[in-house]
Amino acid sequence: MSAADQLQGLTLENGWLVTRHIARNPNGTGGTFSQSYEVRQSDRYGFMKAFDFSDAFNPGVDTLTEIDKYVGDYTHEREILQHCGDRRLSNVVIAVDHGSVQVPNLSTIEGRVYYLIFEMAQCDVRVQMDVTKRLDTLQCMTALKDVTLGLLQVHRELIAHQDTKPSNVLVYGDKGFKIADFGRSSRRGRVSRHDAFNIAGDRTYAPPELLYGFTHPDFVPRRIGCDMYMIGNLAGFLFTGTNITALLLDALDPEHHPQKWGGQYRDVLPYLQSAFSTVLADIAPLVDDMVREEVLNLIREQCNPDIEQRGHLKRRGRHNQYSLDRHLSQLDLIAKRLAIHLRIAGKKAA
Repeated sequence: MSAADQLQGLTLENGWLVTRHIARNPNGTGGTFSQSYEVRQSDRYGFMKAFDFSDAFNPGVDTLTEIDKYVGDYTHEREILQHCGDRRLSNVVIAVDHGSVQVPNLSTIEGRVYYLIFEMAQCDVRVQMDVTKRLDTLQCMTALKDVTLGLLQVHRELIAHQDTKPSNVLVYGDKGFKIADFGRSSRRGRVSRHDAFNIAGDRTYAPPELLYGFTHPDFVPRRIGCDMYMIGNLAGFLFTGTNITALLLDALDPEHHPQKWGGQYRDVLPYLQSAFSTVLADIAPLVDDMVREEVLNLIREQCNPDIEQRGHLKRRGRHNQYSLDRHLSQLDLIAKRLAIHLRIAGKKAA
């Protein structure tokens, strides 16, 4: 049992009491190097992410070097969140506290645990869908709009999230939906350990170019372009319950899969584009016809396998091609129209 597993019952800096250890979801993704807890400070409740350094103490490992890496990961995420907090980004889950705690009866090195504390959410959007069996179309549109706003906010700070997926979209009741977990984020001009990773976030939701090992040399197409694909993939999940990346790979002939392909990414693109057209046709009937055209168009523009063609059609080739502002305006307008339509329909039914 690692130090990060032994925090329940401890009182942290600033009076936070660690009340309950949250077991890791065996079917979930992420959280491999952290433990989760509920914490309380007077009548205030929060969620704590405790960084787990236990792998640094495995046999044959250079412990001090590994700890230095993990501390760097913690510092990177804390500084990103502090910057987002200073900028008052409304649709980003920002840490409300941070620090470290020493676990009793363990050495100074092994027993030191670093943590971040966040405002407690109701759940993530994936769990909400599991509980309710489905989100209605307006909720899906609201979630997509809110997360798009969150990503637009961080992109303006030259920060790329790189791990946008259902489990990182948190539900805050009347406050709407927010994007969480900046552990794999990148910030232009700052260096972090995972910048060297071909796929920084969860490969299950990764854009195809990264699966084939193609990395654009420029920050914006590579990092922001990754976020754009993931927001399109999120739209696929919300409105159809599917994962665009998984469907794309399923639609390919085996010889064109990332594990088999030995050529350049540009040479496999025609096969990916053909598979992408198949995916769009297959998911179309699953999308509510009230928003089908708009949702499919967003997925088509955001998830285009050709990173040079990704983004709003009217922005292609421009300096702001990878901006989410036009898509955000469209989503906001669609959500408002949908709310009015449903309100009128409800009155007629009554």
